This record gives sequence, structure tokens and C-alpha cells, in this order.
Amino acid sequence: MTRTIKILIEYDGSAYGGWQRQPHSPTVQGEIERAIRAFAPEVEHVQVAGRTDSGVHALGQVAHFQTETELEARRIAPAINFHLPRDIVVHEARDMPASFNARHDSLWKRYRYRIYNGPQETALDRRFSWWLRAPLDISAMERAATELVGEHDFNAFRSVHCEAAHAIREMFSITISTVERPPLGTFIDIVFHANAFCRHMCRILAGTLVEVGLGKTEVASVATILASRDRTKAGQTAPPGGLTLLEVRYPDV
Repeated sequence: MTRTIKILIEYDGSAYGGWQRQPHSPTVQGEIERAIRAFAPEVEHVQVAGRTDSGVHALGQVAHFQTETELEARRIAPAINFHLPRDIVVHEARDMPASFNARHDSLWKRYRYRIYNGPQETALDRRFSWWLRAPLDISAMERAATELVGEHDFNAFRSVHCEAAHAIREMFSITISTVERPPLGTFIDIVFHANAFCRHMCRILAGTLVEVGLGKTEVASVATILASRDRTKAGQTAPPGGLTLLEVRYPDV
């Protein structure tokens, strides 16, 4: 009997060419499919909720696959992990209805972009944050972020290589928080909560908000950039290491 299995995945994306399988680069999808086939060779494809780019991380990525294995659901995660490198972990596996689709059934996603603001780079978190030496105006960044909340065409904030049919997305919230990190630095976390995201959207939004925080872009200009639908008017694409997929939510949760 064919089963649909949903898995919850955490990974450090530093060593991988992103989620999607590639012929000449290690990927998260490639490693997970290899690990699953070690005990369920009939599995052809693992479908993910949202593909992450090279160097991007995940705490709560979700995927599904069809299998004929008779292994109990509670034993599937350990079986996969046995064959995975240590920078990828499957935390949970659950049987789902045959109709479940990790990509199409998701209601929303949350991503965090982390900045480390300090005079020297952090040693422990350098792979998971964007180091900026110059101080940022958090208040200005927060005011600019309010212009991005709601349903908009985010064409100005997506990669020119994005394959989505359109860039209309609903941004539920953007929150910015700070955590002091002794001795001198501060983590600045920008959390994006939306029904869906375009390619590089979070990283371009983060890059634009950073330019606001540095005083290079006026707060009022963000609404103008959004309305322009012109990628060349938005800020730089922030480095991938600062981005982490936090959570994907489904109707059954």
C-alpha cells in the first residue's frame, strides 16, 4: 500500500547548493532522497514546501514523499537520519492523507533574516548571520517595514530569475527584534510572515531595510520602490547565510 509521509526537516545549508537536486553539486534534496532510498528504494521524489537557495538554512522545512515501506511512522525519521550527514536532521515523520502536498497545501511561511551588528565579526554565528559593522537605525527600519505589510505586488523585491507567474503576495507581518550579544555586538532579527514568497524575496527585502537602517534609503522611498515593481530600484540581495526558514503552517495544525 502506498503511503504519503510528511517530514519536518532542519538543516545548515552552508555546504549545499540549495534544496533542489543538481547534477554537480550536493543539495539538501539529494541527501534526503539518498537517505530515504537506503530503506525505501521505490521513492522517486521528495516534494518540499519551499525551495531554499544555496547557503540558506531551515529550522522547520516540510516535505512529503510517497512510499510503500511498512516501517512505522515513528521509526521513519531515525531511519532517514541514520543515512544523513550531521548538518541535516529529520525531526518528525507522519502519515498523511494521499492528497497531502507539502507545497500546495501550505497556508503560510515564516522566515528570519539575522544580522550581526558589531565592530568585529562573530566567530560562532558567522555562517548564520550577515555581519555589518556600521550601526543600524532600527526605528527607521521598522517604519519602512510597515509599508510592506498587506497584499502587494512584490515584483521589485524578487529575483529577475524568479519563475513564479506573478509576485502578488500577502505579507502578514514583518517584525524586527534585537538581542545583545556580549561583549559588543547585537543580533538583529527580521522575521517575515507571508502566505508565500518569491525567489530571493526575503533577502532583497532584508537588503532594502538594511539600506534604510544605514541611511542610504529614505523610509518614505520604500513605498515608492514597492509601487514601481522595478527590481533595480530596491536594495541589494542580502547574503544567503543570514536567512533561515522557521516554520510552514498547514490547515491540520
